[in-house]
Amino acid sequence: MEEHAKRCFEFGPFRVDPVERVLLREGEFVALTSKLFDLLLLLVENSGRVVEKDRLMREIWPDTFVEEGNLTQNISVLRKALKDDGHQYIQTVPRRGYRFVGHVRGVVDESDLIIEEHSVARVVVDEQRPDLPAVKPSSETAQVSGTRPLRITRRLPGRTPLLISLALAGIAIAFTYFFWIRRAENISSASPVEIRSIAVLPFQTLTASTADEYLGLGITDALIAKLSEIRELKIRPTSAVRKFSGQERNAMTAGRELNVDSVLDGNVQRDGETLRVSVQLIDVREGRTLWAGKFDEKFTNILSVEDAISMHVAQAMTVRLTEDERSRLGKHYTIDPAAHELYLQGRFYLNEFTEDGTKLARKYFEQAIARDSHYGLAYSGLAESYAFGEIGLPPEEAFPRAREAATRALEIDETLGEAHAALAQVAFLWDWDWPAAEKQFKRALELTPGDPEVHHMYAHYLTAMGRFEEGLAESRRLLELDPLSPASRNHLGWHYLYAHEFDQAIEQYKLVLAVDPNFAEAHRQLAEAYAEKGRFDDAVAETLKRWELIGRGDEVPALKKAFSELGWKGFWQRRLQLALERGKHSYMSPAGTATIYAALRDTPQALGWLERAYREHDHDLVYLKVDYGWDSLRSEPRFQELLRRMKLD
Repeated sequence: MEEHAKRCFEFGPFRVDPVERVLLREGEFVALTSKLFDLLLLLVENSGRVVEKDRLMREIWPDTFVEEGNLTQNISVLRKALKDDGHQYIQTVPRRGYRFVGHVRGVVDESDLIIEEHSVARVVVDEQRPDLPAVKPSSETAQVSGTRPLRITRRLPGRTPLLISLALAGIAIAFTYFFWIRRAENISSASPVEIRSIAVLPFQTLTASTADEYLGLGITDALIAKLSEIRELKIRPTSAVRKFSGQERNAMTAGRELNVDSVLDGNVQRDGETLRVSVQLIDVREGRTLWAGKFDEKFTNILSVEDAISMHVAQAMTVRLTEDERSRLGKHYTIDPAAHELYLQGRFYLNEFTEDGTKLARKYFEQAIARDSHYGLAYSGLAESYAFGEIGLPPEEAFPRAREAATRALEIDETLGEAHAALAQVAFLWDWDWPAAEKQFKRALELTPGDPEVHHMYAHYLTAMGRFEEGLAESRRLLELDPLSPASRNHLGWHYLYAHEFDQAIEQYKLVLAVDPNFAEAHRQLAEAYAEKGRFDDAVAETLKRWELIGRGDEVPALKKAFSELGWKGFWQRRLQLALERGKHSYMSPAGTATIYAALRDTPQALGWLERAYREHDHDLVYLKVDYGWDSLRSEPRFQELLRRMKLD
């Protein structure tokens, strides 16, 4: 066992431990965000000296522009944590900065050891704990299957090497007994569990008020976002677990259905200003609880509760965290709990994937920003609502707004993967700036490797560039992250369709429709794959099924009649008539109209509509290089010139 002496700082009843990154008051944890701890440590280390405002902002928020008001707000929160109403610890030096005026004692501590027991017969002696969030589980921490959370911090009397050696020897003997003797008794949890996939089930909201319905799924979404940043961990997205919301469910059954090693299950109750959260991490394979905890906190501590849960999950699963991942797990993007609550409400409605939900989400994100203008995550959510859900808005309005919000988010915090993904989407679909899009996609994946939507859109980009092997790898990664989603399987079919591998595409679409016969997009794309194989009867049948599903059943008889009387060409002629008629009343994609003319082998009209699509910046043109619908036009000089103008040749 290796020993390390730790240098801590003490003032009044407080102790600052720079190694464990915790603040203690008479032995009890004081909840601090990562930035607040950094701020306190910098002031304490310079006790008695003025620390200039510029230095504080430069060292606490490196590579990020922050206003002085942000620093002032953090100092205020720190004073509250220290109960420093009379400024006996932190003194303001007008127009210069701050000075720590409390009497600071430097303490070299060779003897603080922590023993934690997380599960039956598992004792961990940890001499250098990683940076745990400063939230203490309540005394009611769940004890399941013999799980007995235990925290002992023991200060050994005296400082002589002999006493320290004797104490360490005693601990070593105890450790040996617990580890080897219990191991000999065949207790299954004597060693850490290797778990690499997890589903966070929607937390059950135990509050009668419908106003709090967002809370369970909001916390779930926040935890999924945090855990998605861990490269070693496969985590099911919110879209995959949302169906378990608000229903009686068995966590083990849900875990098996989602095909994961573990599930995180919990409930949340808000009682006035008190937040009660109960949570347990379950090993799906063995049916045992790996970790369980209860938190009774003020609602203002919701951010710290999320930190504590995500860090404990990572530890219980023995995931190796990089320093960057550890830092980001404990990172807070706002210090205003009300702003965070508004953000959770925004995520709740954004995940409904409806026009009304998207509009509501934007309002909540904007309200969060109004409360905290430096809340980068709220700007990021707003950018997502425009870039990935231009519902109810024309592209020329949605994409510039997405760019504006994402750019602001990254000015505040460059490490927001969602904002990079939104900028990638804008560069890809709107700017047609291929190098910029790839740069942003790669950065988004670096920061959020577990986000299936980023893999989804990057696969679209790679396919549009004709890089089919790389696109296939991303499509398979999407399916790996969200294997039960018909949309993920359908996307794999889409990849094969655009790669001109039509038999493989047909196989994937049949798998989708076996699970969900009403998946309209699968019917559409299957029809197109059949058409490319010359199976026109099947293509028409799938097209008509899709039109019934999307509410255009009134047009089905005319199309059926056209095909039966005039064949494949007559079918497309009737489709053209219907499309031109609809175009008089609603927006029709010019690229889509070009596809109809190409199917009719009317080359001049098809090229004319493609030129119109270019002028109107129709984002379907990003697939000009690979779309099978325009294969009949590829030898045309005008088509080749259009490819050059779009830098896709």
